[in-house]
Amino acid sequence: MVPEIDNTKVRKGLLYVHKDRLGSVIFDGTVLYTDSTLTPDQKPLVLNSKRESDGQVVVITIRLVEEIQPTDYHYTMFFNIVLRRCMEGMKMQLVGRNYYDPSAKVALKQFKLELWPGYETSIRQHENSVLLCCEVSHKILRTDTVLEQMQEVFKTNKANFRSGCEKILLGCIVLTRYNNKTYRIDDISWEKHPTDSFESSKGTPMTFIEYYEGKYNRTIRDGQQPLLVSMPTLREKRSGVSGPVLLIPELCFMTGLSDEQRANFNLMKAMGDYTRQDPAKRTQTLAGFSKRIKDTPEIQEELKNWNLRFAEELVKFRARILAPETILGAGSAKFTYSHDNADWGGAFRNWKQWSVVNCSKWAVVYAPRDATATQEFINMMLKVGPSLGMIIGKPKVFELLDNRPVTYIQTLDRVIDMKPAIVMVVIPNNKGDHYAVVKKKCCLEKPIPSQCMTATVLGKPKGLMSVATKVALQMNCKLGGEPWAVKIPLKNTMVIGYDTYHDSLHKDKSVGAVVASINATFTKFISMADFHSNQSEMTDKMCPAIAKALRKYNSVNGCLPERVIMYRDGVGDGQIPYVVEHEVAAITKCFNEAGMDEVKFTYIIVSKRINTRLFRNNGKPTNPPSGTVVDDVITLPERYDFFLVSQSVRQGTVNPTSYNVVKDTSGLRPDHIQSLTYKLTHLYYNWPGTVRVPAVCQYAHKLALLVGDSLHKMPAEGLGDLLYYL
Repeated sequence: MVPEIDNTKVRKGLLYVHKDRLGSVIFDGTVLYTDSTLTPDQKPLVLNSKRESDGQVVVITIRLVEEIQPTDYHYTMFFNIVLRRCMEGMKMQLVGRNYYDPSAKVALKQFKLELWPGYETSIRQHENSVLLCCEVSHKILRTDTVLEQMQEVFKTNKANFRSGCEKILLGCIVLTRYNNKTYRIDDISWEKHPTDSFESSKGTPMTFIEYYEGKYNRTIRDGQQPLLVSMPTLREKRSGVSGPVLLIPELCFMTGLSDEQRANFNLMKAMGDYTRQDPAKRTQTLAGFSKRIKDTPEIQEELKNWNLRFAEELVKFRARILAPETILGAGSAKFTYSHDNADWGGAFRNWKQWSVVNCSKWAVVYAPRDATATQEFINMMLKVGPSLGMIIGKPKVFELLDNRPVTYIQTLDRVIDMKPAIVMVVIPNNKGDHYAVVKKKCCLEKPIPSQCMTATVLGKPKGLMSVATKVALQMNCKLGGEPWAVKIPLKNTMVIGYDTYHDSLHKDKSVGAVVASINATFTKFISMADFHSNQSEMTDKMCPAIAKALRKYNSVNGCLPERVIMYRDGVGDGQIPYVVEHEVAAITKCFNEAGMDEVKFTYIIVSKRINTRLFRNNGKPTNPPSGTVVDDVITLPERYDFFLVSQSVRQGTVNPTSYNVVKDTSGLRPDHIQSLTYKLTHLYYNWPGTVRVPAVCQYAHKLALLVGDSLHKMPAEGLGDLLYYL
């Protein structure tokens, strides 16, 4: 276009003036798709349009670049653009990246929430066909504004008002209802206000109050509120947005849920009634989506223009179900669970653990008000010990003067100097700073295994025996014991898990955690965490951690592993090329430096946040059982990938996990890798059942979470061999 125009909306408007001349076309701002050539001799087509804002004539030149083949990237991109036009034809609104239906919104007035039902969709080439992946989704919109949030902070924390606001608002996504756009809050401009002026597009000064009144018919009541700053995303920069966007707190609505709301059982239950759909309800909703496409005349017209049609049924395919694993304890102790419920909590009424570390010298710290509940719980712990094959001695108890965090710190200093094997600390709840101060003391300053219990849990006598059993198992792990094992026939093999988590205090930093198995039964681990601020720094920190894990493996087994299998969590689709080119190469170099030139290496990317859903079709749609593997039809032709359902769920629809094998020199058959992955989901000792990912990934997540949320520093060296972060 001459003159050059950056704004995508304006570019589209100028081109669509000529819709009659162009016929069936789709224009995304830069590329124009059409089903027939626009000129007989394939020469460029030149059109003139007049820009409404200033009457400027814009010359548009359309040049034939290529004919799209099914193997091209643009081929599926075209389908996705057609689908978006269909969604608009259903009168759905784009919020963020997905379409939602405001006319079908559910209002939860007592919780100041609205749920907008919608769909997350993507079309791409799968093994044999081009498939549409459609997931039922809900946008949670809060009816409270950012200004109301700031007023709440002012009421509760007047002295640290500004830092309090920044803590709860920075990084949050807000929605402006006047244009249904979402923005991320990057900063708060305290010195700017709605009464300030800026230069309008006509060159005249205008206040923010006048701007919103004139353009959106919105009245701003508070002229002294500060303004929110949102920096443009890469996509927005490309479409011509240069500077930061200034937003009015009064007109911005919070999205998502606050920690306080997540902790509200009644709210989560009321919301779950709508959002947690079981397979039968979900398939019904998807059938409704298909019917809306079929029954909307303008959508059918659009699809007919392109000679396209969507199938009306869900895709059917065959899956395999892996046999349930036998859970092994010491001696002849074993337990087998059923297909439909991969849970072995019932085994612990009389269980000999795989290996036990007796807990004869330990300490308990508690506040005065929790004295009775704590004593009751200690008695329970002494009672469950023998049934788990554990000797638990009577602890030394320390009653605090009050429950201020500083009192906990002072008492812990004294207690840790007495050298107990583990210290149990009863904190008031999981909301305040108590957890963080205890963990900082026990993981950074004076390394010692620690077990935090909340008074809220101890105050509920119902189910306390089961809590005591789980805590005893957890304490055994933190002291170096192994509650159970499964049979894994691989010899001389190390399994590594890696995950990342954003630091909640230093927004520019992330935590990367490496957890590696160091024994033959994959039940003992070494754990390390470090900080990074970009991908290359992450790779630089990951390799020394892997080298350290190899040294540890060597010292335990007297040799280096012949085979290494790495499960890498926390990778988005867009990061896969970087991971394949740089990370895998750096890890291979690390093996070479350790003298492992012949090592058999498998690198698997683990993705939990996927929109694929599987339903078992035996009359009425149900959840597939634990151990379901799918490696055809819905997998991708360019990948060596598979889906695995490892966990059992009682509510809603189960989420499969996607595994993408990006490097494999192991010589293992695909079904062996799938079976090993399933076995490893049984070894997470914080839960007597299978988890969504291999245990090493779950441990890495747990460690990264502790460091990123509570410690904000690298943990002390002395605890690396223990699962101290459970």
